[in-house]
Amino acid sequence: MLLSRIVKMTPFFRSIIFLIPYLLLACSSKNKPLIPPDTYLKLNNAHFEKHKLCQEQQKKILIPPISESDNPDLDDENYYFLRDEKKALTYIEKINISHFTLKENQLEYEAMIKGCVTNRDQKHTTCETLLPAFKFFRGLIHGMNQYKWSKTTINKGRDITLSYIKYVAHSDSSIMDVLFANDLLMRLSDRKYIPTHIRNLSIELRKTGEVAFKDLKEKIAKMGKKELTCADANEFYSEERLKVRELSKELTRIVESIPKT
Repeated sequence: MLLSRIVKMTPFFRSIIFLIPYLLLACSSKNKPLIPPDTYLKLNNAHFEKHKLCQEQQKKILIPPISESDNPDLDDENYYFLRDEKKALTYIEKINISHFTLKENQLEYEAMIKGCVTNRDQKHTTCETLLPAFKFFRGLIHGMNQYKWSKTTINKGRDITLSYIKYVAHSDSSIMDVLFANDLLMRLSDRKYIPTHIRNLSIELRKTGEVAFKDLKEKIAKMGKKELTCADANEFYSEERLKVRELSKELTRIVESIPKT
């Protein structure tokens, strides 16, 4: 399973990614949608150029410099950045945070739920960067710590990683996005690229996120015993949104507390 390749992640992380698709597929088609069912396609069309830029960045920048361990269950690290400093720097400098589409994706997911869309149209294509971005920045932090890169390159790596974390925090995307970004923040703190006390704040945020997801998971398990309605899906989604906003707000507070260098 794809998520099992993420290093030392809890079962919580491995299950959460299926939450929204399950909710959509389980939703009964007998109910009247809150908005026109094709709204998500109209949004997708409006976001077309942004998704294209995101996909291009993923293909040309996020994926190429990363290699993965052959023994993910045995090695201390799973993701490795390109070692050559000059080549690595070209990828670090080319990352454009504005080309990520977490906000656009979330708007389209919301329209699908409110439109009670049970079968997504094949025309609907987004840019999902959760895992590629996580691997890129996880590998980058490892490279900053293990390779003999210059201080300038290390500082650029730290700064672009923090910029990505801030972007995620302001996106109100998903619990998984927030907690993966929080994991990166914790690793920066562990390796003293940011103040070490940030680690404790990150640990508390992780605990809060795991509790939030557990609550949602238990609720959807109960809902799964009956045929879900659009009203059920929207009620669940509203609760999920509140939890995500709370986590995002806390991640933002932590990141903004880091002194500027």
